Amino acid sequence: MLTSSFRGVLFGWLLVVTCQPAFAGSAGDYEELCRLFKNGTRIRKPGTCDHYIQCVDGEGTLLSCPSGESFDPNEDKCVTTLANSHQYCGNRCEGLDGQWVSDPTECHKYFYCMNGVPLAGMCPVGQHFEESSQSCLHGVDSQCVDVNNICELVAKDTKFRAEDDCSSYYKCDSKGNHEVSSCTSKAVKYFDVESGNCVEPKLVECTAHPKAGICSSSQVVVFKSDGASCRGYFMCKALHPVADLDPQWMQCPEGYFFDEELQVCGRATSVICTHNRCDGRGTMLVTSSSNNCHNFIRCENNKEVEEETCHFDHFFDERIEACSSTIIYDKCCDDRD
Repeated sequence: MLTSSFRGVLFGWLLVVTCQPAFAGSAGDYEELCRLFKNGTRIRKPGTCDHYIQCVDGEGTLLSCPSGESFDPNEDKCVTTLANSHQYCGNRCEGLDGQWVSDPTECHKYFYCMNGVPLAGMCPVGQHFEESSQSCLHGVDSQCVDVNNICELVAKDTKFRAEDDCSSYYKCDSKGNHEVSSCTSKAVKYFDVESGNCVEPKLVECTAHPKAGICSSSQVVVFKSDGASCRGYFMCKALHPVADLDPQWMQCPEGYFFDEELQVCGRATSVICTHNRCDGRGTMLVTSSSNNCHNFIRCENNKEVEEETCHFDHFFDERIEACSSTIIYDKCCDDRD
């Protein structure tokens, strides 16, 4: 909570920065918000009431309601009357005095309410405004995602991606707030935005694998598997006596998998991995890490489609993408039931 003296300093600074009333208004088109939500989601455009964004395959198209109508995310359509519309596209300071309220178009912007009149201000670089604490917070401590009050833009109970951790997601409540939830309990799972469920990591395309507990204290650089993909690994810096809490995620070239035992990227057929063996391999047949090299996996667009077994007790030879009577001793599958 801001002290009375600090309020006075901040208020005075606001008067220097802007002496004109300011109202909520959109500064951009915000189509990029669609990357966070499932296909088909409609998002009310921040700072407006009569515009919304139609999301298709992660891309957004800006659309308008008929004249005199507003977009209601809970109804998923344009309506003639939208409750609390002043909060979304008008004067967020209506009926307020001596308070700060968030600007719905940016994380770092806010309004100071003086007898119902909004005066615009912004937090220092790298900080976000938090309405609940009436203060500016460092970005890493803020819950703001892209814009303030993002859950006012979509229907209640909407789930959306947490871009910094594939094992987490956000969920909107009925009051327009969002909370972070985790998919990980006993087994690591990742959030699938299309189904809204927590699923096996290999079913989710991810470049933000969880870092917690990956590294331990070391006097030399150590590489650790990300635990969810065949190509991905973390580089743990030598920070003895403390552990690296923010390791860098890296990825082996296409056709190569990370071998934690040897600390190298090796050819896929030489590395045991039961995650998505189709990652980075396009559309082809690849060796499975099961059934003593008798099994193979059908890949389509870097994803596993089906695992099959060679007939007549033959072995799968990835070099020719076919079953063969020749005994195969690939390390990724040899002596693995």
